[in-house]
Amino acid sequence: MTATGMMGPPLLRIRGLSKVFADIPVLDRVDLDVARGEVVMVIGPSGAGKSTLLRCINRIETPTTGEVVLDGINMAGTIRGGRLVSDSPSETARKRQRIGMVFQRFNLFAHLSALDNVAIGPHRVLRIARAEARNQAASHLDRVRLSAHMTKRPAQLSGGQQQRVAIARALAMSPTLMLFDEPTSALDPELVGEVLTVIRDLARDGMTMLVVTHEMTFARDVGTRLLFMDGGRVVEDRTPSAFFDQPESDRARAFLRRMNERQTVAAD
Repeated sequence: MTATGMMGPPLLRIRGLSKVFADIPVLDRVDLDVARGEVVMVIGPSGAGKSTLLRCINRIETPTTGEVVLDGINMAGTIRGGRLVSDSPSETARKRQRIGMVFQRFNLFAHLSALDNVAIGPHRVLRIARAEARNQAASHLDRVRLSAHMTKRPAQLSGGQQQRVAIARALAMSPTLMLFDEPTSALDPELVGEVLTVIRDLARDGMTMLVVTHEMTFARDVGTRLLFMDGGRVVEDRTPSAFFDQPESDRARAFLRRMNERQTVAAD
């Protein structure tokens, strides 16, 4: 069951995407269309293939089989004479610039300020003049509510602030699609909200996003669509309200019961 009635070609088109590690299928023939402006929340138990899905979309992992097309561009290569010719590493890197990705860990340059962490990609990769790259970086840091901290180095920032710098760094490359791989899982609970607020702002601004998350309330409130994955497959693809109110599969119902039990224990 698909949550959207899509008009026109999808921004992201995935067909038959599989990834096998040591003869174990981590992704199993995933098909997915994502429209421009959709916010797709991806949930499921550990080992369901959620992070691998994002890493295959972004070509950090090479899929075993399948196709990923972003805005009409095949992320794996070029069709010539009816056959797929694989990209060179430099061409793969060029295509990857169209996708912003935010990981669990922030991976900031410890010796650079927040401003220069954001500016370095546009300057070195996009060849934007240093002064202009820094001006744009300041704007992106303002967007994630860090204008007052742009001269600080990562060690002077909280975990939530570092993650917001990482988001600004991804946005500075002007991506077509943003991927978030459990962006709050490494944060102390009191810092989670500030990162989720930034993602909520991006959703309001129309950014197309796939967000792997364990924050169920956030997934329900912000997502336009929800994928429940298990065993490397998309088990349910629905609106968040439909999924949470009446999950269709036994696996989804068991997952939600476990999540509710954990929340009850945490509240106690």
